[in-house]
Amino acid sequence: MELTQKEIKFLSILNETRLSDKKMLGRYSEEVKKVFQFSNSELDAAVKKLVKMELISVIDVGGNEKVYFHTEKVSKDILEKELVAIRH
Repeated sequence: MELTQKEIKFLSILNETRLSDKKMLGRYSEEVKKVFQFSNSELDAAVKKLVKMELISVIDVGGNEKVYFHTEKVSKDILEKELVAIRH
């Protein structure tokens, strides 16, 4: 399964990222959206694909919140540097 450019952008932002009700919230979300525009449905679809491809793992932290982490399968050289530079 290949990744689109948009999915690579999602992969770039989904390390140590908390989603609540499948949405990215707070200051991190605002900073990311200055560089990369997306809908919550696009984010949800990308998360499902990236989990299925075992590129991100998930920890359920209770309620409707989950935290996502890159797996060892993620090569740092494919990530978008500008998005990786945004701090949580």
